[in-house]
Amino acid sequence: MLFIESGIFKGSKIETVPNFKTRYTPGIVRLALVNMLDLNDKKVLDLCAGSGIAGLEFLSNGAGYVTFVDISDRAIKTISKNVKKLNLKEKVNLIKKDARIFLKSIKEKYDIVFMDPPFGLGIVNEILQLICKSLEDDGILIVEHSKREKTTPPDCLEVLKIKNYGDVVIDLYKLKDISQLFSH
Repeated sequence: MLFIESGIFKGSKIETVPNFKTRYTPGIVRLALVNMLDLNDKKVLDLCAGSGIAGLEFLSNGAGYVTFVDISDRAIKTISKNVKKLNLKEKVNLIKKDARIFLKSIKEKYDIVFMDPPFGLGIVNEILQLICKSLEDDGILIVEHSKREKTTPPDCLEVLKIKNYGDVVIDLYKLKDISQLFSH
């Protein structure tokens, strides 16, 4: 069992995905993120969502709407149970799809994109290459990855902060000011 660490649902039990391969964003990382971000009424995209714990933590702390994307049937069913338990159906959208395929097909933009792809599969950089068109101009991208994986962000992103939490690294990015790209 996981617990929401903060906000209006603090202490609520969250079901986990019945799959030993699923890894969860640690509580200390979720607490750090909600303390760093302005979540008030923000539209959030949670990619490779697993149990949905990160997006649910964001909703608990004021996010207005979360779209959860995961390729796994088990993950989508688990998120659905957690959303129902917290009575958040009106504030979420569940999509069963590979994050890369989803990003290629969307036209919607988000204030915050949180991505936590499985460690060691080498898809972090693939997803990063597709992410820019999904961010609002003042949006924030959060990438959770293993310290053993090197991220290579596309030219459209600039690093805001990088934080290490043991094996977990959190990279925060924003879109570069496009006018700067043409000022040379």
